Amino acid sequence: MRKLTIALGIAVAASALGAPALAHPEDEFTYRGPSTSELAEAAIGKLIAQKKLPASWATAKQLSFDYRSKNGTDQYVLTYENPAIKQPAKRKLYVVMSTSGSFISAGYKLI
Repeated sequence: MRKLTIALGIAVAASALGAPALAHPEDEFTYRGPSTSELAEAAIGKLIAQKKLPASWATAKQLSFDYRSKNGTDQYVLTYENPAIKQPAKRKLYVVMSTSGSFISAGYKLI
């Protein structure tokens, strides 16, 4: 019985000392990929490159990041404002993204 107690004590001590070695290190980094905001800004850059938006949209400020459900589809709506645009109706740009980060559409009116 004494050998069993000693063996059990050694096993418990070894597992207690080994636990920190088995844990994940504090400095481990998990890459999550680009954020939805970064993907929306990339989509704006692509629209600028395709000449579908003026180049001044490259420096536009993000005003809001909203969630909506339209026709049973979950979407993010990112609103940008560009004070360099003279027409008030075209100062805001609504970029619609899927929840997985895919670009859906962009426009001056939210449909």
